[in-house]
Amino acid sequence: MKPGARVALLACVVAALPACGHQVYRASVPDIQSGCVGGLAELASHPLTYLTPKEKARTRRLEFAEVAACVTLDGAAMPVALYRLDGLQGETEIDIRVSLSEGGTFAASAELLDAGFHPVKQHPFTAFVRRSNEYSLSVFIDRARPGAPAYLLLRPDPTQVGKDDRTITSQSTALYGPGGASIYFGKEVTRLRPLLAAGQLQVVPYPVQRAGFEANGNARE
Repeated sequence: MKPGARVALLACVVAALPACGHQVYRASVPDIQSGCVGGLAELASHPLTYLTPKEKARTRRLEFAEVAACVTLDGAAMPVALYRLDGLQGETEIDIRVSLSEGGTFAASAELLDAGFHPVKQHPFTAFVRRSNEYSLSVFIDRARPGAPAYLLLRPDPTQVGKDDRTITSQSTALYGPGGASIYFGKEVTRLRPLLAAGQLQVVPYPVQRAGFEANGNARE
């Protein structure tokens, strides 16, 4: 290694420059300061489609801020993501997941709306199930039925934003002495992950008759 390259590498390690190491994740905050519309009917909706052959569900993971737009609801400006369901057929399971992270976990609520943007069914963040490093929710619809939901609305759950996902674990340290004697010291470690109006999410619809579909490589990971 050339002397100049060696010095640069040493400076990178010692100074821990951000460009040299792992970047700490921070949730992107949606913009609600500009371009806020007065109602859901004025929002641009995102089409919700099934996975294409060989497409992996994880490729649809993104920041809520990437799909969110500002709308005034109940007199307050808030970020929402509006998905259009007309691309789905028959019985469908919509799999909604938010990533659990110290950099911010999206405290999402999910609402099914009719064609006039009226609520059909609401799912608060407390309806999401915590599994490993994420929260997930399954929403079932049948597009073949009269009056089927036309939209899926995702927005922050105001009753949960500002709270924390709290995990308490134990850590132990062993000290070894002469003759193989050992002493163990234990302590509790609390891990906090803030619940925000921002974070990573993944929204993927699956046909209810999906056994053959997933066998073709459309895994949910």
